[in-house]
Amino acid sequence: MRHTHKRALRSSACAIFATAAIVFTYGPGAYGEPPSLPSLPGDLSAVPKDVLSDPQGTVLQVIPKEPLSVPGGTAAEAPAAALAHVPGVTKVLGQNGDIVGELVVDSVFPVGEGATVRLRQEIDSVPVFSASVAQSLAADGSLISATGSVSKKSEGKFATTTPSDQVAATAVKKVADESKTPADKLAAAETKAYWYDPKLAAKDDAQSVAVPAFKVEVNGEVDAEGEPTQWIVFVDATNTDKVLDSWSVVKHLNRVVCDNANRRIDPSQAACGTGSLRATRKEGQGPVAVQDVNQIYDYLGNTEAFYAKYTPLASLTNLIGSDTGDGNGKALRGTVRLCTTTACPYRNAFWSGSYMAYGSGLTTEDITGHELTHGVTQHTSGLVYRNEPGAINESMSDIFGELTFLVNTSNTCNTPANRWRLGACSAIGVIRDMKNPNAFQDPDTYRGTYWYSGSGDNGGVHTNSGVGNKAAQLMVDGGSLNGVSVTGIGIPKTAALYWTTQTILTSNSNYAALGSALAAACKTNVRNGTAGTTAADCTQVVNATKAVKMPNLQAND
Repeated sequence: MRHTHKRALRSSACAIFATAAIVFTYGPGAYGEPPSLPSLPGDLSAVPKDVLSDPQGTVLQVIPKEPLSVPGGTAAEAPAAALAHVPGVTKVLGQNGDIVGELVVDSVFPVGEGATVRLRQEIDSVPVFSASVAQSLAADGSLISATGSVSKKSEGKFATTTPSDQVAATAVKKVADESKTPADKLAAAETKAYWYDPKLAAKDDAQSVAVPAFKVEVNGEVDAEGEPTQWIVFVDATNTDKVLDSWSVVKHLNRVVCDNANRRIDPSQAACGTGSLRATRKEGQGPVAVQDVNQIYDYLGNTEAFYAKYTPLASLTNLIGSDTGDGNGKALRGTVRLCTTTACPYRNAFWSGSYMAYGSGLTTEDITGHELTHGVTQHTSGLVYRNEPGAINESMSDIFGELTFLVNTSNTCNTPANRWRLGACSAIGVIRDMKNPNAFQDPDTYRGTYWYSGSGDNGGVHTNSGVGNKAAQLMVDGGSLNGVSVTGIGIPKTAALYWTTQTILTSNSNYAALGSALAAACKTNVRNGTAGTTAADCTQVVNATKAVKMPNLQAND
């Protein structure tokens, strides 16, 4: 039953939200020798800095000893300042500038007085899956840190970026063979051209080489427990009979809420505002007779209000809302009292990628904040939903879901006994304890007791989230673990810290990357005057990561 409960609150991690298309091109070095990039005024490669790498020696984060001003004559505003920093950032992250392709400004997120500018990598105008560089900038455009995970080598070329029918057939066959599901019960959905680099896809210990591929989403029917099923499959674009990688993905202010009234439906058809699911309560309407509808209406609003108050994200609706064409516009959407074709009552909740769905009695505030944060992750860091990146993805949702719950003192479930206990007052009961992860056989220490290293649960994404959860709890409330004491910094500073961290993580960030990102994000918040964060607070953030034995990226000599 433990794994059944832990399967509640799940989601897929999807593409990064694009807001602009500004390009810095590296020129002829895309397939041959890297171009020579001269030093520029304010060039990161030419100033004292901390350079942090993974165990394989790949540079993932660079922090200048002092914030690096933009070259003279460059506008201070993001993203212009970010583009001015790109040559120096490229030389350091690329270790002599050997990054293939180009960087395109993908999104800009406010962080205090400054911003995080995220850039995606493209080769011949085709994106590299999960490749990104995040620059933390001060208000004057100065570079505080650069965090990135990109491909430095590519092989092959696309003959065409339009997938043939064989691509879908190969993907469906792969899923059918692995899942023992009849092929006629599977369907290839979205198919897009990407450069595929196994290291960026969180494939442990893989070599980093980008090759042409097609990313295929394969949908199936519900499983024996009533769960929607979906897989991601990468098919070789140069040999469409060959699969490069695949994994299972279980998906887990204008508000629109639909009541499914416990009818049995395919959960992939549960989008509020489509088919027979019409709005039961929409923005501006008063309460209705169904408690689950009213609770979700309130909790969608509370989650948006939390992000607006404690992070610079003024409109959660604008970031992750959807418009189904039902006349209600772009909205945060939720369907309640869901029953699947095999499970009624449905004891789960999920974020589909564009809307929420809840089984009866799962309409709690922490679950709502959890699932909506999967949408935030999807549109910011894009953490891949497997292995350690997937565990961090889950932990981010637990953290923001619980913090949203904790600040709502009017919620009658918000009692001292329920503090940090996810799922309290829901129909399935508590599923995780962030203060005491071991109580639910989750680890509170990196690679400690209950750490999961198998292939189930997408590599332990729910179990191993306990490490990140415990670190966040220590940051808020303080405490001791493994001989390390932490003085709490409170909810406002912790929420601001994790927002900044969310904007700089890369899609394949592991716990070492998270440990370094938290420290860098705290320094960024001090520089940008965010939530009153101080250098003393940053000491406690580092203490919390030490208490859970969270590793850090390695400093280059």
